[in-house]
Amino acid sequence: MENKIVVTRTKPRLRRIVSSVSIFLLCIFFASCASKAVKRKEAIDKSVRDGDFLSAINDIKKNTKLYGETNAFLYNMDIGVLYHYAGMYDSSNIYLFRAAEIFDDLFTRSVTNEVAAILTNDNVRPYRAKPFELVLVHQFAALNFMATGRPNEALVEVRKAQIHFNEWERTRGKSDKYQTDGMFHLIASLAYEAAGEDDNSLISLYHAMRAYNIGPVRPVAPEIRDFAAHRLAAGDRGDDLKRLSIPEASANLKWSAKQGASEIVIIGYAGKGPNLRENNWSGHYIKDGLLTIQSTGRDGKTNVIQIAAPMLPSSEYNKASRGEKTRSGTTWYIKLSLPEVQTFNSQTSHFTARLGGGASENIRSVVVNDIDQQLQKAHDDAWTETLTRTAIRVVLRTIAAQKAKGAMQSSNPWLNLLTNLTTDAASSQMEKADVRVCFLLPKTMHMVRIPVEPGTHSVTLNVHDASGRVIGKKDYDNIVVKRGEKRVIIHHSLR
Repeated sequence: MENKIVVTRTKPRLRRIVSSVSIFLLCIFFASCASKAVKRKEAIDKSVRDGDFLSAINDIKKNTKLYGETNAFLYNMDIGVLYHYAGMYDSSNIYLFRAAEIFDDLFTRSVTNEVAAILTNDNVRPYRAKPFELVLVHQFAALNFMATGRPNEALVEVRKAQIHFNEWERTRGKSDKYQTDGMFHLIASLAYEAAGEDDNSLISLYHAMRAYNIGPVRPVAPEIRDFAAHRLAAGDRGDDLKRLSIPEASANLKWSAKQGASEIVIIGYAGKGPNLRENNWSGHYIKDGLLTIQSTGRDGKTNVIQIAAPMLPSSEYNKASRGEKTRSGTTWYIKLSLPEVQTFNSQTSHFTARLGGGASENIRSVVVNDIDQQLQKAHDDAWTETLTRTAIRVVLRTIAAQKAKGAMQSSNPWLNLLTNLTTDAASSQMEKADVRVCFLLPKTMHMVRIPVEPGTHSVTLNVHDASGRVIGKKDYDNIVVKRGEKRVIIHHSLR
């Protein structure tokens, strides 16, 4: 009988200890899940900076656990981008195609993953790609085909991306969210022209200018504007010019190749692209009132956000009407983790190209895409949804943690302390911002267009810093350009 009493008293204590230890282990598990994005960057960042892209690819393939099933899109996009930089264009497309397929498979939401995200954090959700990343997947694939002289296959990628553009315009209407892309349409116009589809080339050029006018990459370079004005006017598309409200082309055209003429087109990738990092916010949740949080930025400024807290269920209002005790007005301290954009100063500013054979003019590259601006736009577009989802999750978990601590209380103060500490730690560690992004992209993307006669040419390409100093150089020899061909050369300086 005495043994029975001892067992009966020990079991609740054992359950509380097991619960505390389990919560602590969950805390470690979710902290490790959320840190994968940081570990991925640390694992391959040096190889990428050194231009050793094949070593970076090998490191990724050896450490697939750094990605896992939820990051399958990023795994394939990262490898595809690295092969693209390495000039292995067919290998690049194998992985880019897989990334696009994964996005299509994830288009329908998984209810299970959404529920898990409410209980833990957004990192357990499959990464579906930011819209501009998906467009870049098709753009890199198209450029791979262009670089290997296959414009018709590049147009397949153009049409795939156009399906997404059409869907975004249909669902987002007149909102200012990202739904089209200037550089992509510029590449599309080039591919159509190389394939001999002049009308479609002009239509894509119109869409490129429209995208630059409404998109995040502003202002549009005057070289692009003059080129579009010249081409659209020559193609008898005056109505397009009126809709775009762009002036006539200047007399000194920088991009002056006539429709269908032979060209050497250089795509340059400059600098280190942006990343996402975690920013912690803290404040108070007032039940049936306000959620007030604040964060001190790295510039020393304090940002404050106030949003309406989730409403109480009707049962609570019924209690209040009867004069009974209600949770309305209860205040809890909470902590939220939200992503923020991190940009980097880059050594590479721009490129210049000079055609060989006695030509002495240096042609400066034109910025056709800015990934800093693209990521900031994607972050801004998703901000309200991310903030709302995170706030609801943290509030629900805070309430659940308070109930859990109450249910696990015992007569032992030390056990209560352990229970409270582990419960609070688990709740805090579960809240990790989703900082997943393709961090292998350049800061800016450039284009140089050089009109040439059919034949064999050479080009000297210089890399410049912001002061104009040459920090890199490469000679491209024996460039064979056929009549009407758009010979695409891809160069990178990711410093």
